[in-house]
Amino acid sequence: MLRVSTTWDPGQYLKFRDERTRPASDLAARIEFSSPAAILDVGCGPGNSTEVLHERWPTARITGLDSSAEMIAKARASHDWGEWVCADAASFGAGSDGKAWDLVFSNAVLQWIPDHERLVPSLFGLVRPGGALAVQVPANAGSPLHRSLVRAAEDPRWSRLTSGCASRLVYREPSFYYEILCGIAARLEMWETVYYHEMPDHLALIEWYKGTGMRPCLERLPDEASRRAFEDAVLEGCRAEYPAQPNGRVIYPFRRLFFVAYAR
Repeated sequence: MLRVSTTWDPGQYLKFRDERTRPASDLAARIEFSSPAAILDVGCGPGNSTEVLHERWPTARITGLDSSAEMIAKARASHDWGEWVCADAASFGAGSDGKAWDLVFSNAVLQWIPDHERLVPSLFGLVRPGGALAVQVPANAGSPLHRSLVRAAEDPRWSRLTSGCASRLVYREPSFYYEILCGIAARLEMWETVYYHEMPDHLALIEWYKGTGMRPCLERLPDEASRRAFEDAVLEGCRAEYPAQPNGRVIYPFRRLFFVAYAR
C-alpha cells in the first residue's frame, strides 16, 4: 500500500477482512505494553489493523498512516476516533522530528516498500525509549500462487506491460531483520506463523490476491478481457498445488514473519 502507484480498493481488500486482520491481532497480543500513550499504525489500510490497536489500548492516541487516499478515506469514514494521515511511510519516517511514538506498528505493509536496510532503522528511530517497533510481513514468496503470478507476468502475452510487476514485493528472511535490529534494539523477538485459510473454492485464491499482490500487474493491463485472461493464467498455473478438499473447499497456507524490537 505504500510507495507504489497502485490504486487500492478497500472493498476488494476487505473481502477477506478476518483473515487479513488476524495477524494484526496476533502481533498486538504479543507486545508487552500496559498503556502506550501514542501509537503509529504504518500502512493502516482501511483501518482494520488500527481497530485492533484501539480495542487493546482504547486510551492511546492512535495515528493511522497510509499512502493510499482510498484506504485513508475508508478508514476515516469507518472510525470516528484517531488521526488519519495520507503519507508515504519511508519519507514520513525520514522527516519526522524526534522519537514521537511508544509503539510503531506495521501489519503486512513493508513488503511494498524497498530499501528495508534504511526503512526498518528509520521506523525504529521513531520509537521513544522503552517503546517498540512491531511488524508483521508476509513471507510467502515461495507459495505456488505467488510463483504462478511471477510466471504469468513474464508470459509473452502480457510481459510487455507486466514484466517485473510481481518483483515489486520485497520478501526477506528472518536473518535479514535480525542483522539490522540486533545491535540497536534492547530486546528482539521474532517468530513465524503459517495460517491455513479455508477458501470456498479455487476462484477465491484469485479474489484474495486481486486485493494485494496481483493488483499492480492487473492495473498495467488495458482492459477487462486481458485482466480476466491474466487471472485465469495465474490460477491455472497453481491450481494443482491447491487440491480441493473432500468438501470442495481449498486450503491456502500463508506464511508470515513477525518481529517486535524494544528500544533502550
